[in-house]
Amino acid sequence: MRSAEVSAKISRHLERLRGWLAAGLGHPRVSAVTVREITAWRDHLAAAGGRRKDGGAVAMAPATVNNHLAHASALFSWISAHAPAALLPGGDPTKRVEPLRLPAPEVRALNAAQVRTVKNVLDRLESFHHLTGRRHRSGGRSSTHRHARPLRDRAIVHTMLGTGLRRAEIAGLDLAQLEPHEPDQLRRVKKAKLSGVRGKGRTSRSVFLGLDACTALADYLEHERGRDATADSAALFLAASSIAARRPDGRLSPRSINTIVAEIGAIHDLQIASDDRRLGRLRPHDLRHTFAYLLSQASGHNRAELERRLGHANERYLKLYTNPPEEIAAGYVEDL
Repeated sequence: MRSAEVSAKISRHLERLRGWLAAGLGHPRVSAVTVREITAWRDHLAAAGGRRKDGGAVAMAPATVNNHLAHASALFSWISAHAPAALLPGGDPTKRVEPLRLPAPEVRALNAAQVRTVKNVLDRLESFHHLTGRRHRSGGRSSTHRHARPLRDRAIVHTMLGTGLRRAEIAGLDLAQLEPHEPDQLRRVKKAKLSGVRGKGRTSRSVFLGLDACTALADYLEHERGRDATADSAALFLAASSIAARRPDGRLSPRSINTIVAEIGAIHDLQIASDDRRLGRLRPHDLRHTFAYLLSQASGHNRAELERRLGHANERYLKLYTNPPEEIAAGYVEDL
């Protein structure tokens, strides 16, 4: 019932547990796993469970450590239900291991000035990918790098900024979910939407698209997507066909969405002189926070509308998403 990506993540997490046990005990037999071992594994992940690009150890985020614990707990719950009682004489060793306390969520919504300059960069995104030199110009028009897909990247960011979709939800979109999906109709229609968006917890929802997203999607579908599509390409957003390591169906991975958004953030900051508009590292969830805050303002903080559009009912995160950016919050105090 799980996607291939989620199954692969669970396998990686359990393989880390197997490696930890084998290194510490000399074998990975589940009958030897105790509360002490699971606790030590949790603490190891929190201190040095991650890896930098150079291969060095780095601390894992508490949420990632807790995700590992959840997958280990699911494994031992399955073992407890199906294996002989003698296999785990002490019972499920994960039940008495407390997850790490999560830090207070950080508000990442962009302020109005940042949203304006991000959209300005998106309007000019093609120009940043042009190759320089006379030999790259034909008919007065500059060519772009063969892997570059500026119209796709522009459409992705406008869609995230205008719908609050998560990166995995963006990567999982199919062309058939876009209504309508003909470029000329997208430019004319008053109500375009993405139907059946698959979210966390096997939820499904529909989201409406604004003018910016519709225009950007129409441009991408008309001028770029056809270059990368094959008969098996159901995904809305496709990786460049010139990339040898792309998936057989061409679908972008969630990590690719991270890279695309971060690169646009880097271009933005190179164009901006004032420090108060700089983004630092732009992440997909920053766009989700921005959408949620603007939706909260526009809907009068309507909880039902926020749950429906964000696909999230957790009170903790609804409060986070709807907190104002620091500049706006500071303005409240200044006016008192």
